[in-house]
Amino acid sequence: MGQNRWVRPDMAWRDASRGGGPLLPSLEAVYLTEPEALAAVLPPPLEAPAEPRVHVRVTDIELDLPGGHRHKEMVGYVAVDAVHKGTSGEYPLVIPIDLESALAISRERFGEPKKLAELTLERQGDHVEGTITRHGVTFVEMVGEVVERLPVPEPYPAVQFWFKFLPAVDGNGFDAGPFLVQVDQVRSPETLERVEGKLVLRDTPTAPVADLPVVRVVSLVYTTRRSSIAPRLVGPVDADAFLPFAAARYDHV
Repeated sequence: MGQNRWVRPDMAWRDASRGGGPLLPSLEAVYLTEPEALAAVLPPPLEAPAEPRVHVRVTDIELDLPGGHRHKEMVGYVAVDAVHKGTSGEYPLVIPIDLESALAISRERFGEPKKLAELTLERQGDHVEGTITRHGVTFVEMVGEVVERLPVPEPYPAVQFWFKFLPAVDGNGFDAGPFLVQVDQVRSPETLERVEGKLVLRDTPTAPVADLPVVRVVSLVYTTRRSSIAPRLVGPVDADAFLPFAAARYDHV
């Protein structure tokens, strides 16, 4: 009888929680935007924070897997600060990634807003560059020179909020969800360097980061760090209230 690899009687999902993690390089910007612009992108029950901060980064992920396999991907991140029931965190609007196999499982299992993109992260001496490109538009560009080493902070907690859902087959609302997912992290930097340079946001209808204008750049850094991650399902949210925010996950235009 021929081999059947379509059915896995022993199938089990890999544990999503991960401690430690590999050491990853990342170019990261934090900037202040207009408070009204940030508040407008937050789905209920998330609320606007006291300070309208936006986080932008490009990270190079490379690690060894069981069986001698080598995993390589580039991941971007555009998120705004948000608050849920007194807990402050980050709400990612888009997580660009260049690894097609990570898209479906990330969206369906966790609700991560991942979209396929072309990403670069390069460092030559003190010169660093990071870009995110979709549909021929480089909508995020960070370029600069490393000018000083900064004190490395102690490991610190961080929170992300994701929304998990299935669009309805008939086009009306959802067949499942939406659910709020909270991701508890501990970020452990090993190096931190200040970069003098620029952050450029360009308009694209499928990832409209330009709708969050740069009022003031707070920081631009090149860092290496490890992160632990522990996602958990918080529970259902109001489907009608969330529906207008679901469109940003897909390319309708």
